[in-house]
Amino acid sequence: MLIDTHAHLFWDSYKNGLDQVIQRSVDAGISTIINVGVDVKLSRKAEQQTIQRSNNLTIYSSIGIHPHEAHKYSDNQKLAEDIAALEKIYHENPEKVIGVGECGLDYLFDSSKQLQHKLFKAQIDLAKKLNLPLLIHCRDDRSVNFQNTECWDEVIKLTKDYKGIYHCYSGMLPTTSYILQATNFLISFAGNLTYPKNDYLKEAVKILPLERIVLETDCPFLPPQSIRGKRNEPSSVREIAQTIAEIKNEPLEKVAEITTQNVKRLFGLGNL
Repeated sequence: MLIDTHAHLFWDSYKNGLDQVIQRSVDAGISTIINVGVDVKLSRKAEQQTIQRSNNLTIYSSIGIHPHEAHKYSDNQKLAEDIAALEKIYHENPEKVIGVGECGLDYLFDSSKQLQHKLFKAQIDLAKKLNLPLLIHCRDDRSVNFQNTECWDEVIKLTKDYKGIYHCYSGMLPTTSYILQATNFLISFAGNLTYPKNDYLKEAVKILPLERIVLETDCPFLPPQSIRGKRNEPSSVREIAQTIAEIKNEPLEKVAEITTQNVKRLFGLGNL
């Protein structure tokens, strides 16, 4: 039993053949997919895709606005309206909409840090209001300094008193250590963990206990090494789990069991 905590099944590249994608996921041992929204329209589409397509796989969704959308929110009224629209999606299907995100900060493509902060804080408030975990995007600009942690420092400061997942983890060793000490957040690894040059991510896996790790694909993006350059799918979670098992010298079954329990505990999914 494996869980993909971060997929985007509504992307155009899945328009044809989604049922086959789901079947390949079942065949790979995937039991659950969280379909993560990135704006109001796509959060609605993600929720509509939670209709169960297989007796062996369940799809949940989240409501969120990606930091790349921050430039649209100089108008506070529009921000308030879109946050209300996200909340409406949740209330229409609270058993399937289980998180707030993808939200956060992204300083690699810095449109406006001020607008990003405003958008992120509004979604943190929404998550607390609905008592839902956050699914957080965080990306530092390391084009000049590979050790830059500005974005991670600010994300942790804003969220460390709450709960959720730091998605597609990219923190350096000091950040990993600080997350362990100062937060209860889970850390999610994606296909880039399998890339040969990402030793800093493998070091993070080494120091994190399995009880703080979950799995994701971020599909259709970030395919693992075995299919690099191709469209990613939830079935790739198995390769990521296997990579973690090898790094930690643990059986794949143990990685699957503990990461699944971590997701169930965070989202209150006792029925899985």
